[in-house]
Amino acid sequence: MGALLALTSALCYGFVDFAGGLLSRRVPHAAVTFLGQLGGLLLAAGAALLLPAAALAGSDLLWGALSGVGSATAMRFLNRGLSHGAMSVVVPVSAVTGVALSVLCGVLLLGDRPGGLAWAGIAVTGPALWWVAGGGTRMGREATDGLLASAGVAVQYVALGQADPVSGLWPVVAGRVAAVLVLLPGAVRHPEAL
Repeated sequence: MGALLALTSALCYGFVDFAGGLLSRRVPHAAVTFLGQLGGLLLAAGAALLLPAAALAGSDLLWGALSGVGSATAMRFLNRGLSHGAMSVVVPVSAVTGVALSVLCGVLLLGDRPGGLAWAGIAVTGPALWWVAGGGTRMGREATDGLLASAGVAVQYVALGQADPVSGLWPVVAGRVAAVLVLLPGAVRHPEAL
């Protein structure tokens, strides 16, 4: 069941990234990012109400809020990079580096001990991203946006992973609230796009 949920999640992420990138080419990326997080807030709140939590602590909501700050950062820079049309650079750089940074945070901060295969995967990340990004010929703003997005992805994953599973979806709701609040100032600068 876990593999099916992970695959479904990956498909959703891919669709949202692609759609957000296309929209960010037509309207200001700040508005696209804000509205995406607002939609995520509505969906998460509805799901949290339907799936009650066994218990909820304030720390779970704080971890969720921190994950939302990471999510807002990730989506802001991802959509900014995609608005320039460099999908083949921004998406792989942000996705792969975000996962690698999450693993490294787990090792350095949480005591995780990945196996040899995981370390081998991380070791090939650098050269693979270098080639995907054009071997230095296209390592410009798009790659920078991808790297900044990856830092947000790592914060999102690591922080949300600290919330107790018995808290249900409420940390996700807290994360979407935080993301909406972080992105609101940039979005209001483009009222016509909202």
